[in-house]
Amino acid sequence: MASAKNENSDVDVAAVVLAYLVGSISFPWLVGRASGVDLHEVGSRKLGGSNLAKTVGLPQGIVGGVLDGAKSFAVILVARAAGLPPEAQLLAGLAAVVGQMWPVFHRFDGGRANATGWGFALAADPVAALIMGAPLYVSLALAALVRPRPTRLLPIASLLSFCVFPSVIWEQDGTTPTVSAGLALLALVVARRVTAGIRDDLATGAPLSRILANRVLFDRSELQQRGVVPI
Repeated sequence: MASAKNENSDVDVAAVVLAYLVGSISFPWLVGRASGVDLHEVGSRKLGGSNLAKTVGLPQGIVGGVLDGAKSFAVILVARAAGLPPEAQLLAGLAAVVGQMWPVFHRFDGGRANATGWGFALAADPVAALIMGAPLYVSLALAALVRPRPTRLLPIASLLSFCVFPSVIWEQDGTTPTVSAGLALLALVVARRVTAGIRDDLATGAPLSRILANRVLFDRSELQQRGVVPI
């Protein structure tokens, strides 16, 4: 019995490690390189679909973003098909998100994992994932209708979506492993926004409160705020 438990534990650990490696594959970066562009060097310098869309083109950005979202989605489905317990499935999905944020293939400097996080949510609880998109639906509609186009709505809507996901599940089912995983996902999103390239911001001498507020709410660095780096 103990041997079987150890074997299952080894399988779970292997799945999490493999999921992290899959998450470390940056599809926007690959699509950008195929177009002769290194996302580390252009635009906002983020390895995400939005930076790819702005620097290379919207079709490429959509492809890169969808593939990034598919990573965590596929990881959870494969773990589920392999018969791993729900907790291991969720851990594997979170590992893919971590890989997107801190990829071993890109010196641990990756994207913000919005798309990867949404892919995680869609695989973990499709209904809650549909509901969590409400802030995004509103922000996209306003971005299409309002002129001049607002630049702060989508980042804060993305953050709100990750708040909504565990809240919806908790409201219906109470505290579950998926709720805990959703809270961990939110914490990862905030941590990545706060820490990515923060040394450059701190070197500007700007007030720490302003740096943190812009990063957490709007995913905007002080250098972006000052126009040194494009938004």
